[in-house]
Amino acid sequence: MARNAAPFTAIGREVFIKSFAKTNITQAQLDDLVKTVQLTSTITAIGAFTAGTSDVVNMIIEGRDVTEVDGYTVGDVAF
Repeated sequence: MARNAAPFTAIGREVFIKSFAKTNITQAQLDDLVKTVQLTSTITAIGAFTAGTSDVVNMIIEGRDVTEVDGYTVGDVAF
């Protein structure tokens, strides 16, 4: 079964579920990632994360789509 990953519009704003992948993301790296994403978008939720162990962080963001962040592989999460 094919799944679609596409923006969802709610009350005029687009909502995206994104994955940010990098090996063994530290807490400081997550903090910097959050600051970077917040430059253009609102973070609604951050998925499960274990500092120094997690290789992927999922976020629900609103506003502008984030397609690139230096040092991370950014992808869309299908739901």
